[in-house]
Amino acid sequence: MQLFDYIKVLFGTDQQWDGLNGYDKTKNSFMTNRFMSIKFPVQADMFNRLGTDPVGQAESWRMVARKFSRVPSFIYTKTSSKGKKQPEWVPDPKALEFYLKINEIGMREFELALKHDPETVMASINKLKSQIADDRDI
Repeated sequence: MQLFDYIKVLFGTDQQWDGLNGYDKTKNSFMTNRFMSIKFPVQADMFNRLGTDPVGQAESWRMVARKFSRVPSFIYTKTSSKGKKQPEWVPDPKALEFYLKINEIGMREFELALKHDPETVMASINKLKSQIADDRDI
C-alpha cells in the first residue's frame, strides 16, 4: 500500500482500517508520525523518544485521526518549487562601501541586516546609488 492510500485509510472508516495488516502499518508509521508532527509535535516526539512499536503508534494515531471528518489540510504541505528562482540582488559596489562606512558595519552585519529586513537595506543602498550618480553629473 502506498503512503497516501494509507493516509486515506487512516482518516477513513473503521472497516477500512480494520482491513489493514500490521505490515502496512509498520511500513508507513515513520511518515505518519512525520505528518502528524506538524499538528501534534509533542505527541510525535514522545512516540520517538519512547520507541513505541510501529503498530501501536499507528493505532494511537488512528485514535487521533477519528476526530477528523476527512484528511486534514496539514497533511498536504507545499513543497518549494525549483523552477522559480528570484533574481539575486547585487548592490552597487561604491554605494555598498559608502553604506558600510556610514553605518559603521562590516559585511557580516550587512548580510545579517539584509536577511532581517531586505526591503529597507535595498532601498537605502539604491538611494545612495542614485545620490552618488547625481553627484557625478555635476
